[in-house]
Amino acid sequence: MKSFYRTSSLLCIFLVSIFFKKDINSEYILPAYASSVFATNLYHDGFNDIIVGHTVGWGYNNPAITLMKNIYFGTFELTDTTKCFCGGQDNIFAVDVNNDGWPDIVAFYIDFSTGTVRNYVRIYYNDNGNFPNDNYRDFNLNSSAIFTDITYGDINGDGYIDLIVSSNNWNFWGILYNNGNGGFSSPVYYTLSGPVSAICCGDLNGDGCDDIVICAADTKIYFGYPTGFQLLTLDPYVFMQHAAIVDFDLDGKRDILTQVYVWTGQFSILRIFKNLGNNAFQQLPDLIFQGGVGPLVTSDFNNDGLPDVLFTGINGHIIWYNQGNFQLADSQYVAIPYHGGTSAKVCCADLDNNGFNDIITVSYGVAQNYPSLDIMFNDGHGNFTPNPIVGNQEKDDIVSSLKNYPNPFQDETTFEFYIKETSLVELSVFDLQGRFTTCLINQKLETGLHSIKWRGLDNGDQPSKPGAFIAYLKVNGKICRTIKVVKT
Repeated sequence: MKSFYRTSSLLCIFLVSIFFKKDINSEYILPAYASSVFATNLYHDGFNDIIVGHTVGWGYNNPAITLMKNIYFGTFELTDTTKCFCGGQDNIFAVDVNNDGWPDIVAFYIDFSTGTVRNYVRIYYNDNGNFPNDNYRDFNLNSSAIFTDITYGDINGDGYIDLIVSSNNWNFWGILYNNGNGGFSSPVYYTLSGPVSAICCGDLNGDGCDDIVICAADTKIYFGYPTGFQLLTLDPYVFMQHAAIVDFDLDGKRDILTQVYVWTGQFSILRIFKNLGNNAFQQLPDLIFQGGVGPLVTSDFNNDGLPDVLFTGINGHIIWYNQGNFQLADSQYVAIPYHGGTSAKVCCADLDNNGFNDIITVSYGVAQNYPSLDIMFNDGHGNFTPNPIVGNQEKDDIVSSLKNYPNPFQDETTFEFYIKETSLVELSVFDLQGRFTTCLINQKLETGLHSIKWRGLDNGDQPSKPGAFIAYLKVNGKICRTIKVVKT
C-alpha cells in the first residue's frame, strides 16, 4: 500500500504524539478517573471524535468531560478539558437532542452546595462544532438517589430523543421526555424489584417507538407507545449484568442479548433472545465461556454486515464473530495494556477511516499522568494494532472522507463527504452481490462539506430489503471512497 502521508503530515503527527501520547500511537494520557467513552463525529468533518466521561467528587476541579478531536485518520488531540463539575459519568454520550443536526453532550451533574443532594442531567449543546462552557442546561431529576446509568431513545415516537436514567442502589428507573426544543420534561419514575444492572433502548416491534430492556432481579421489556408502556418479563430467573439490542441475524427485527459474569466459576453466560415479531421472543441456547467480565458490546468488526460480540476484561477483549443464523465463530483475544484500573469501558467506531470498527478502551480509576485510554485499530482481517491503518482509499487528495449516520439505519441515513475542489461527484449504492440499488447524486459540486440523504429506497423509489450495502463515491469518474451501509 502506497503511503498517503506527506513529510509535513508525518512531522505534525510526530509532534502531536510527543504532547498527547506515551510510547505507542494508541495510548493517551487523560485527566484522572476516566469512567466512560463514546465516539461520534462531533465537528461534521468526516472523522469520528472521542468523548471521555470522568467521575468527579464535590469540590474537585478535575474535568468531568474530555473532548478528543480526530485531527488526522485516527490521530487525536485533547481539545477541551475545561468542564469541571461533580458527577459520575459512567455512560457519557453525545446525541442530537435539539434536532439541529449537531450531537450534544449528555452528562450527570450533582449539586451539594445547599447541603442537600440535588441530581441533574446536564446537556452541553453543540454550537456548530463548539461547546462553550456557558452553553448548557441542567434538568432536575427531583431525587437525591444515586443515579448509575443514563441512555437515550425515541420512546414515544415523536421524532425527538428522550433520556432514560436508572439507579442501581434505589431500584428504579425513569424517563425524561424531549419537548422538541432541546428541553426535557420532569422525570417519570418506575419502581423495580431489585437493583438495575443494565438498561438499553431500541425499537423491538417496528412501530417507530423505542422500547426499553432493563436487567434487574429479572429482565423486562417496556414496550414504548405514545400513550405509555406494555410490560413483558423476558427472563424471570437470572440477574443479568449487561444487555444490548441489535438485529443479530439481519432479518429486519432487533434481537436482545444479555450477559452475566459468574465470579465463583469465573465464566460468562451470553443469552440471546431471537425476535419472532409481535412482541414475542425465543430464548436460544446459552453460550458459556471463560472470562469476559463485561460490558457487552456489539459491533461489526469484519465488515460483513453482521454485528459481532465483544466482552471486555482488565487485560483484554474477547470477540465472538457472527456467522449468521445466530452462529458464532471461535473467539479471538485482543490484548490491551493494563494501567492499574479497576475495570474498563469500551466503545467501537471507525477512527482511521479504513472502513473497519476500532476498539477504544478507558481504564476506570487510573490517576492522572498515566495512560488511561487505548485504541486498537482494526485492519478487517482479524488483526488489531496500536497504529492507525490508513486504508488504500485515503491516497486520493480530492476527497477527505466519506461517512454516514446513523449506521445501521431504519428509515433514513445521511452521507457526508468533503471535496477539496469543484468536481463531478457521483454517489451510488449497490448490494453485496454488486447489484445496482440507486444513484443518490451525479452532478458537479463546489468545494466543501456535502450531505446527501438516503431513505433506503431503490432506483424505482421502492423500499430496499434490509441488509448490507456498499456506497461508492466517484469523483471525476474515479472511485475515491466506499463505505458499508446497513439497513435494518
